[in-house]
Amino acid sequence: MPSSVVRKFYLLQATRSVGFIAPIFTLFLLRDLSFTVVGTLSALSAAIVVLGEVPTGYVGDRLGRRASIGLSIGLKAASLLGFVFVRSPLGYAALYVPWALGLTFASGSIDAWLYDTLSERLDAGQFTRIRGRGEAVTAWSSVVTAIGGGALYGVDPTWPFLASVGMNLLGLAALASLPKNRAYRGDETSGPSAAETFGVLRRAVARPSLRSFALYVGLFFAVLSASTTYVQPIAESLLETAIPGGLPVGLSLGLLYAGFSGVTAVSSQRAGWLEDRLGVRRLLIAVPVLTSGLLVLPRLALVAALPMFVAQRASRALLLPVVNARVSEAVDDAGRATAVSAVSMLTRLYKLPLAVGAGVLADGLGETSAVAALGSVFLLVAAASTVTRPLRLLEGGGRREDAT
Repeated sequence: MPSSVVRKFYLLQATRSVGFIAPIFTLFLLRDLSFTVVGTLSALSAAIVVLGEVPTGYVGDRLGRRASIGLSIGLKAASLLGFVFVRSPLGYAALYVPWALGLTFASGSIDAWLYDTLSERLDAGQFTRIRGRGEAVTAWSSVVTAIGGGALYGVDPTWPFLASVGMNLLGLAALASLPKNRAYRGDETSGPSAAETFGVLRRAVARPSLRSFALYVGLFFAVLSASTTYVQPIAESLLETAIPGGLPVGLSLGLLYAGFSGVTAVSSQRAGWLEDRLGVRRLLIAVPVLTSGLLVLPRLALVAALPMFVAQRASRALLLPVVNARVSEAVDDAGRATAVSAVSMLTRLYKLPLAVGAGVLADGLGETSAVAALGSVFLLVAAASTVTRPLRLLEGGGRREDAT
């Protein structure tokens, strides 16, 4: 891919950072809500994603990847602006709808655009490396914005949301500079029909290897997503007890999240390197098991939250490019965005009960108990299932196989 196109892709990735709100989002909600309500809102978001992933993935395949990404940016900006004015549970619930839809419009389309563009201009085998570096750019952007967001929160809790709206508007400008994929040049409605896309999805889901692989990684990503809800309250307790200091909570969390983003950036940059050296199978067994084990430790010793925080960020950054590369390789070009969206849909489907259950547990027994329970869920499921079956897609490097 020409370097100019790579730079434009990286610029888009930089604007996708949510660093301004990431360090303070849960604390912002807890001003008005309980853990159970926060968990229920997270489950609502997951439900909307479940319902919207495949239809919005179809939009990306049918109307064009850029159109889908643009819709994502617009919906997220509208949701972020709403947080400036809303204070009630029902109001927050209403804002979760455009936010969740925004996630679905981007989840498959960005990867599909990159994979197709690499296929047309360079080499699809570079997907993991460039996608990983793109995630790293987002993370480095978050290093700066997390510190800014924490500082802004100390002035006015709504200011980080306004800053995020501005970041999304920059994203629209970056998106306009990206080239169209070959199938959409001159006519962005030239993608596959609904019947054709459904056929691609049906054939992919019919393959036991892809289906079991998606179930395995989907559960792990769901556990990670649900557990990150409790990072801020756990970190707040850690800062007040094990690591006392004189900085305002918002700024302290901003600095902490900047460190998280640095870990994410390094991990994303090394995803392709680690895949080459360990192999996809070993990578996708070791990282989820070790990370889930670390989720249990803060229940025993609060200071163990620090390595847990690092593992949460690093594991997702390492595995996401690898997982999406395997799925992209395994399906036809026409339905690639839909297939990647379907894997994301499974993650959100798992998150529905996990988010609500963890919220109830956090209100009753504390945040560390909720996180430990989430880690235990994955470890128990991984132990109860065979290791070779969920990762069978990886035989032969993840290449396509006939449906069985």
